[in-house]
Amino acid sequence: MQKRSYQQLPCRYRPYDFPSAFPVLAFLGDYWQIDSAAPQYLHFHNGLEIGRCLGQDTLLYRESGNPLLFRAGDYSLVFPNQMHLMAGVGQPGQWEFIYVEPKRFLENVSGQGDELWQLFYLEQRISPLISSRLQPRLSFYLDHIFQELHRKQPLYQDAACGMLFAFFAELNHTAVQNGQDPLPPSPDGSLCIRTALSWIYEHYAEPVSVRDLAERCHVSESHLRRLFHASVGISPLDYIQHYRIRQACHLIHLNRDPINVIAGNVGYSSLSSFNRQFRQYLGQSPSAWKKEHLSSPWMHEVRSYEDPGTRYVFQI
Repeated sequence: MQKRSYQQLPCRYRPYDFPSAFPVLAFLGDYWQIDSAAPQYLHFHNGLEIGRCLGQDTLLYRESGNPLLFRAGDYSLVFPNQMHLMAGVGQPGQWEFIYVEPKRFLENVSGQGDELWQLFYLEQRISPLISSRLQPRLSFYLDHIFQELHRKQPLYQDAACGMLFAFFAELNHTAVQNGQDPLPPSPDGSLCIRTALSWIYEHYAEPVSVRDLAERCHVSESHLRRLFHASVGISPLDYIQHYRIRQACHLIHLNRDPINVIAGNVGYSSLSSFNRQFRQYLGQSPSAWKKEHLSSPWMHEVRSYEDPGTRYVFQI
């Protein structure tokens, strides 16, 4: 499968309904096989996906960057809203997965969810491939997290939370040591990016311009653009549009409001502008995407613990 073909695939949204007290879902055991057939869709989640390759080589394709090869013992790290797909090399790959709602998790564990979530989201530029040979400390934490969720001994959720928090901290340390610090080098740059992200998260449904963001961050528009490219990899305006469209996908998935209402709820003053941006990011019109998404539920899409069709996959 060539890079050009997978980047043109349709996109699907796979949401997960995370418990409030322990916002972690574990799909463990031998239930999860990665098909070796040519994938039909890219997809993205509303949570962090941590995968463990149990056997057979597997390729991870992303919306940007080259495909990555995973072997038995490797871990994958896919951040919320990142388009991706996996395909077994020659035969199906065997995997286990943990999904985490990072913002809620960090709020529960540290009481500093807002500040830590900004740092966490910036770290998504880190490579999604984690191997015991190259990142032994990261692998150590992930090994123990999976072990705790498998064994389910007394206080296993507390142990898993502690290890997961330590993993997030080590992830940030690793980025800094490798010269991939996700934050700008100067204190004012760090504060600027945090301020901009906080405003976008809270006010994306309102009219937001780069000038407004720059004024709130007390920097020039050109400086804000430079900081955004250095920290997030795209421009502030692209980030806003990207975030709005992902939020729209979640609202479309809920299927409670018509498309024109959803367009207004995520910050678009006209339906034509929403349609144009939606098609640019997902390759389909909102109505076509809705029809296809709602008519073809995914086999392993989990909406809650009470779904009898998928309850058997839960190990926590």
